[in-house]
Amino acid sequence: MAQSPRSDPLDSLVHLSNRLGGDPRLVQPGGGNTSVKIGDALLVKGSGTDLRTIEREGFTRLSLPRLDALRHAEAMSDAEMMRFMATCMLAEGPPPSVETPLHSLLPYRVIAHTHDVATMSLTNVRDAVAERLVAELFEGEIVYVPYTRPGFPLARSVSEMVDRIPSDTAGLTLAHHGLVVWGDDAEQCHVRLTEAVGRIDRYLATARRGRRLLGGARGAAPPAEERKRVAELVLPMVRGELGRTDRIVLHFDDADDLLAALAGERTPELARRGMATPEHLLRAGRLPVWLDLDLAGSEDRLAAQVRSGLASARVEYEEYHRRNAAAGERPLDDWAKVVLVPGLGVITAFSDKRGAVTANVCYRAVLETIENAEAVDRFEFISEPDVFAFEHWPLERRKVDEQIAKERATRLLPRHVVVVIGGGSGIGRSAVFRFADEGAHVVVADLDAAVAEAVASEAARRYPGRVVGAGVDVRDDASLDALFRRAVLEFGGVDSLFYTAGAPPRFAPVTAIRREDLQHQLEVHYLGAVAAIGRAATVMRRQRLGGSIVASVSKAALVPGKEAVAYGGSKAALLQALRVAAVELGADGIRVNAINADQVDTPLFQRFVRERAASRGVSVEEQLETYRKRNLMGVALIPADAAADLAVLLASDRFRFTTGDILTIDGGLPEAFPR
Repeated sequence: MAQSPRSDPLDSLVHLSNRLGGDPRLVQPGGGNTSVKIGDALLVKGSGTDLRTIEREGFTRLSLPRLDALRHAEAMSDAEMMRFMATCMLAEGPPPSVETPLHSLLPYRVIAHTHDVATMSLTNVRDAVAERLVAELFEGEIVYVPYTRPGFPLARSVSEMVDRIPSDTAGLTLAHHGLVVWGDDAEQCHVRLTEAVGRIDRYLATARRGRRLLGGARGAAPPAEERKRVAELVLPMVRGELGRTDRIVLHFDDADDLLAALAGERTPELARRGMATPEHLLRAGRLPVWLDLDLAGSEDRLAAQVRSGLASARVEYEEYHRRNAAAGERPLDDWAKVVLVPGLGVITAFSDKRGAVTANVCYRAVLETIENAEAVDRFEFISEPDVFAFEHWPLERRKVDEQIAKERATRLLPRHVVVVIGGGSGIGRSAVFRFADEGAHVVVADLDAAVAEAVASEAARRYPGRVVGAGVDVRDDASLDALFRRAVLEFGGVDSLFYTAGAPPRFAPVTAIRREDLQHQLEVHYLGAVAAIGRAATVMRRQRLGGSIVASVSKAALVPGKEAVAYGGSKAALLQALRVAAVELGADGIRVNAINADQVDTPLFQRFVRERAASRGVSVEEQLETYRKRNLMGVALIPADAAADLAVLLASDRFRFTTGDILTIDGGLPEAFPR
């Protein structure tokens, strides 16, 4: 589709950027760069922005006359470059990206830099072959540039050849680093880029014709349902092993094309040659970890294979680090971001779900690049010392380290995965937002699946990628199984369970209560809770990261009330179950605690008030006044957020030494004091 006419050059650049960013074969999430020169100003994609979603304010505005000093600089450290570029900024905005010098030194109005699969396929081969192929395909229209580290070194290298670039040249292929194309306006730049990528793609299609370089040799993968069952076991083990220093979130992909690629006889060896562009080192790691597992084996056998395989990969990484590190330079905690499991799928790990998905997208591009490059010549990436230098590049590592420091300083539950059962309303709904506020990824579960999805959608708008919704009937084991499988397949595991599912009380004296009333309350408040706790603890044990289980038991668990034998009895049973679970799970580092909440402003409590008022023959207002007067602090309805705060605190390290306890939030009811 042709670009619509736009009079504002920045609007045109935004439109071009969004088009490029929306195609993962051109730009993987967060990567790539675009710019436009308007008068004496350079407007370039700012650091930390994404071409797919960038808007006008995402571009950094810098002075071209000031940036011209870069042309005469023989050398410049990263820190000096960033300080210098900050002095060139003309307005508030995102910090300049490390690619700014390249865009400033190339004397063209609109520039786009992509990490497209086609160009990476053509240039991730032996240098002499890549240079020859570019020359044959483009005959000077696109010029080949040997690999130079991105940032000032690349800009300096290109600057030295600018005067020699023919006037009819439209771009550069950067070895291992994508395609740079320019034009007089955004539309011409886009046309040239599309034509260049298309020409390479047509050449690659011819080279690959009739050849299947990845896939087929290892036989068929297990059926989809069996893969999901095995993944439910394996993902928490992987998450636990890779996330011991800082928890991680996983993404799991068992699509047919990936399973076929992993089945290739040569795939293990080809995967060990590296990524396709330095950008991938930041988002997908240095090398994938290859795990050959007996997918039909027992859980114990799988656990042993996962842990020994990751331990071996860690030893290999540490040897690589020793070969290249300066004295005192620490190994990276996030050394593994891609795990390849033939027959099962691709597991990607990052600090959040969006980052894990990005790692998946990047590695998909790598696999396609490998297959194309092997059809052309021999797939090769940059040298090991260059990989190490980029992996530890302070300008990029600073972003990761600053994110971790910020998480630790400002969030109680960064990178945690939380399941909230009863998350559709009341305390549960408030807890969903509070958990997400504190950095957690959240699965919202409710009997009403539509309500759970609605709450998740609302939360996801504030916390993109971190909240999903699911229906669950806690009275049904299969439904609970599906919920915890969803949590594991979505995020890789479970760190916390907050159980706040509730059934409306059935008031009747012991002489009149029916068995079905007792059974219904027990199913929701006790049997369903115990079943959920067991499933959460099973996942936590696979992770070996500890965990937290919190349940709302209410005043009824501690204080007998007239005609409340069904409701109060079921809540008291739950409290005892929590104490038993605390005894059983403490050695695993899994803490189990209860919240004793009363007078909390929830739909269930409001219904309780109406029924109590009707049974006493008083108004709702009079009934509420009775509740207010009976507590020591004289409080009326307590906001649901206050109870949600307790759930978050109990799940956090603030209560890391507390288990088997019950915290009260009721304004002070002496008869409900735990004793």
